[in-house]
Amino acid sequence: MKERILEYKGKSKDLYALPNGNILMVFGDAFTGADGVEDPGANQNMGVKEGLGKRNLAISSKIFSEISKELNVPTHHVKVDLDKGELEAVRAETLGKGYEFEVDGKKFQAAGLEFIARNLAWGSFIKRFPSANEGMLLADAPLIEVSVKNDDANDPFFTKEEYVKGGIKAEHYDKGVEHTKKVAIHLSQHFTKVNLELIDIKMEFGVTKGGELILIDEISPGSLRALKDGKLATKEEIYEALMS
Repeated sequence: MKERILEYKGKSKDLYALPNGNILMVFGDAFTGADGVEDPGANQNMGVKEGLGKRNLAISSKIFSEISKELNVPTHHVKVDLDKGELEAVRAETLGKGYEFEVDGKKFQAAGLEFIARNLAWGSFIKRFPSANEGMLLADAPLIEVSVKNDDANDPFFTKEEYVKGGIKAEHYDKGVEHTKKVAIHLSQHFTKVNLELIDIKMEFGVTKGGELILIDEISPGSLRALKDGKLATKEEIYEALMS
C-alpha cells in the first residue's frame, strides 16, 4: 500500500497513517523478556520468532471480535489481513499519551496508560508487594491496576485521583476499568475451558475523534500470562489452546 506513511516504529509492531484517516498496524515477530527469560510483562526485546506477529494478530482479531459482539466493548478493529500480518484500525488518541509524571525527582511523559487485570500474584506485583506469594489468588480478582507506559521510568502505577489531576478524564478512566474487568472475566472463563488459568492481562484504550473510548492495540499471548497444569504457559501453548 504505497499511500501509507510510517508514524511509529514499536517493539512488536509498526503504525502507518492511511489516506482514509485510519491507521495500519503491521505486526512484527519480536518478543520481550528480562534477564534472558521471555516475559510479556517485561520491556526488553529478546529477539524474534518467525510467524509470531501473525499468530498474535490472529488471536487478537478473534478475541476482539468476541468481546465486541458478546460484551459490547467497542474496539478499533476495521479489517484484518492475516497473510500480511496487517490490521486496519480506527484512529484513536492513546489514553494517557503525554501524561506528565514525576519519579524520584525526575519528570517523564507517558506513551499512554496500561490497564492491567490481575487474578494471581505474579511478576512486578510481587516486587511491589513482597508478602504476596507467587501464584496466590488475589482478593476480589480480577484486581485492576493502571500504570503509565514509560520504559525509562519502569512503568509506575498511580491512583485514579492522580491521573484525573493530571488531565485524564474520570469518565474515561472509569470506563477503561469497567471494560478491562469485563474482558478479563470473560477470558478467564474461556481459559478455564481450554485448561488454562489467566494470571494477568494488560489492555490499552484510545479516544476517537468523536470522544468514544475504545479498546486498542492487541490482546494476545504477548499481552497476557497464563498457567497450564500449574506452570507458566508458553506463547505457543496459549496460541494452540485458543485457536484450536
